[in-house]
Order: sequence, then C-alpha cells, then structure tokens
Amino acid sequence: MHSSAFFALLVGTVVLTGCKTLSQQPQKRQPTHLPCWVQSPKQAGQLGFIGTAAPFSAIPNGSELASRTRALKKLAAYHAIELQRSDLQDVTPDEPTQVLSSGHTIYYSAPFNTQDTQYSYVSFTPPDESASCRVSLCNFSLCQPAWLCENEQRNQVLGVSYYTASPHQQISISERNAKAVASFLLQARVNATEYLQERAINRDGTVQHEVSFNRNGEVTAQGMPLRLALHQSCQYGSTLIGLYKPDVLEAVSTPTTSAMANIKRSEHLVLGAFGEDGTMTSDNLLSTAIKLAIQDALTEIAKNKGITIDAQVEIKHHQGQYLLTSSEFTINESVSGELVDLRIQYKNDIPVIYVWLLETTGKRI
Repeated sequence: MHSSAFFALLVGTVVLTGCKTLSQQPQKRQPTHLPCWVQSPKQAGQLGFIGTAAPFSAIPNGSELASRTRALKKLAAYHAIELQRSDLQDVTPDEPTQVLSSGHTIYYSAPFNTQDTQYSYVSFTPPDESASCRVSLCNFSLCQPAWLCENEQRNQVLGVSYYTASPHQQISISERNAKAVASFLLQARVNATEYLQERAINRDGTVQHEVSFNRNGEVTAQGMPLRLALHQSCQYGSTLIGLYKPDVLEAVSTPTTSAMANIKRSEHLVLGAFGEDGTMTSDNLLSTAIKLAIQDALTEIAKNKGITIDAQVEIKHHQGQYLLTSSEFTINESVSGELVDLRIQYKNDIPVIYVWLLETTGKRI
C-alpha cells in the first residue's frame, strides 16, 4: 500500500484552479522574450511584485492604474505595510516612484503589454528595465527549471493556473492556489475510512487470489493563510506554474545529497502519488492531481499517528479451500508535513505526481 506526502512550505504545495493534465494543451500566443522581471520577480538582491490588468480599458490610463495598484497592494500585504486611501489615490500611470504614507519609497516599472495582459512591477529598488529574457518553458522530463522537481531549501510551494477566460488574472489565480496549498499543508484534518478485502479460492489445485481496496473520507485544511511571494515562473503550454516562498524564511539548513538520502530512508518520510495507474482527474487539471497526491500523503501520515482496525477472517472448506479477510481502518487525526521532494512526470499525456513528505508539528506563519 502506498504512502502519501506533500507539503511544500515550511510551507509546503493544495487545491488549485488550473493546469490541464494533457501535455497537448492549447497554446496561447506568447512572445519569445519578456522583461526579466515578468518571469523572475525575484532578482539578485531585489524582490518585486507584479500587478496585471487587461491591456485595454474604457477609462483613460485605466490599465496602467489597475496593474500598478494591484502590484502595490501585493507589496504592502507581503511586507505588512498598512496602506492609506491617499496611497492608492497617489498611484499614477507613469511616475516611476511613489512615497507611501508609511515612509517607504517604491519604484514602478514601465508597463509591459502582451496580446492579453498588461504587467506592472513594483519594488523598493529601481527595476532593471533594460534586461530582456527568453520565455522560460517548463520541462518536467528534464526538470527545467530545476525548482520544478527540487525543493532544496524546503521552503517553497508551487502555484498553478491554467489559461483562463480572463488571461490577465492567471498570476493572481496561481498566487491564490499557492496560498491554498500552503494553508492546507500547514495543518490538515484527516477523517477517513479504508476498506481492504482479500479473497483466495482453491478449487482442484487452481488458486485465485483477489485484493480490493477503497478509501472514503476527506482531508480538510486548517492552517493559517500565508503571505507568499512569486519568485519565478515558467510556462507549460497554456499553464502558468509559479514558485512561491513565504515572507519570513525560518532557519532551515539545506540538506546535502547524503542527508537527503538519509531523509528518504527515514521511517517518518512518506511517499504520496497520483496517476500511476493511468487515472486522470475528472476536471482534467494538473492542480487537482497534485491535490490528490497530497491528500494521499497526508492520509498516510495520519495512519502512522493512529488508526483503529476492525478485521475479520473467514475460512471455509467445501470442495476446496476458501479464505476471506476483511479489514476496516478508521483514521481521525490532525497532521502537517514538510515537502522534501516533488516530481511530476507525464506518461501517455497523463501526469504522474510523486511527493515525499516529512511529518512536522503544525505551525502558523
């Protein structure tokens, strides 16, 4: 039987809106190069925030004002800066700087437009607007970028969003999904029942052996929402996958290769997976597949903490032998975990998700 695990945060990676499971996704029209801050808001020594809007507005300068205001609100929320009404009223469509009522000076980029989205960037230091970078594409088979498959500092979470009817909201949906994932894994309640039945029949020297398993129940999030910032992103077809990190990183030592191997051999580490049998999610979303792998993992952690077992065995002899074992496992535990590793592979255009999770003490950030 399979274990499960996944928490990409000190934070940890559930529920999300978006990412089709098929690799043959409809492609949105995408430029080959973008300002570097669009896909890497975390530059060397600088963390900025992206606000988006539709590229056209019936209000003069409406797109510029909307995208800048949204970027400003993200910066303020992340750094716990209380914005005054005057701060929002002082946002302009073209001034590169603004002094907030808190005393902070912030710097805006010039807006950048694609066919369906306007991007604005804000930070505490002037952005490098001259740098242009090739669009970063997600490649799961090659683990590029590396953060798709690795969580070396064990303090990150992925946010996923499919290309929606409102394309300019894709980053916001990715952020919302990342927060939901982090909250879910900081603390979750597992209330489930598993049923395992095994049957063996021996007639005239012929042995038939059957095993059936099913699980009913739910895993519900109980963690406090986290303030996360988008550090990097990549495009997978029409899906945006973002790397998010929390506002305050606790001191976590990066494990060496040998230490990671020891962790994976630890009895406290569990593996969760989804899609190995070729199953697709009913909504065809990669985010849902990740969620199900997480739920599987958290359930396994809960089983390690405590489980009630009701088992029955029945043996009959009638023109041969008949054996029936029936077990019921009841699980009711609160658990949390830390993501050690996450892998996403595609087999026959169907995603297979693997997550490794260490049980941790639930905490609020």
